Amino acid sequence: MADDDGADRETPRRQALATGIVHDFNNMLLALTACMELVRTRSTETRIRDIAGRGLDSIERCKDLVDRILVLGGVEPPGERGEAGGATAAAPEREPLILVVDDDNDVRLVLGELLHSLGYRLVEAADGAAALAALDRQPDLAIVDCELRGQRGTELAGQLLDRRPGLPVVFATGYSEAAPADPRLSAAPFLHKPFRISDLANTVAAALRP
Repeated sequence: MADDDGADRETPRRQALATGIVHDFNNMLLALTACMELVRTRSTETRIRDIAGRGLDSIERCKDLVDRILVLGGVEPPGERGEAGGATAAAPEREPLILVVDDDNDVRLVLGELLHSLGYRLVEAADGAAALAALDRQPDLAIVDCELRGQRGTELAGQLLDRRPGLPVVFATGYSEAAPADPRLSAAPFLHKPFRISDLANTVAAALRP
């Protein structure tokens, strides 16, 4: 019985460790994905574009590794991630201002580059306080990471809506998160890291649509 009790106590620790590794790993994969996307779209050399494409294929294969890490930690891998493929949606003629809230410097950098390449303006925030202050800039949409240092992104999103009712929110996540408890956020879409530029374009365009 003592052994069973020890195993029961060990399971949550292993699950937390696995999901934490997956969260950080997916952040790194997103940074790599964005870099490969930018190289492929901006390079004029066919060979360089092909190499970047192979890099993106390798990153896709890493998703199987992520699932294996979760299994080893006793966590059920997420099912179909629902990523959008196909042609990249065009940004509106007016340049909306996107608030990006993420505590990972590399993620903010590459996400900003992707959004700029899609024709959007950007305001960045590394934490909740900076995000709330950025509301003075009147952003048209907020992309909020689900796991911030010291605060859950779903809670911060609710605070943003308290001050700016109706602000469209898109969640970015390095792991399959539970749906937000706040009913105002029940329909908020999720971008599962590492997402492609087409996923970002289509999700943001849909969220901004009246």
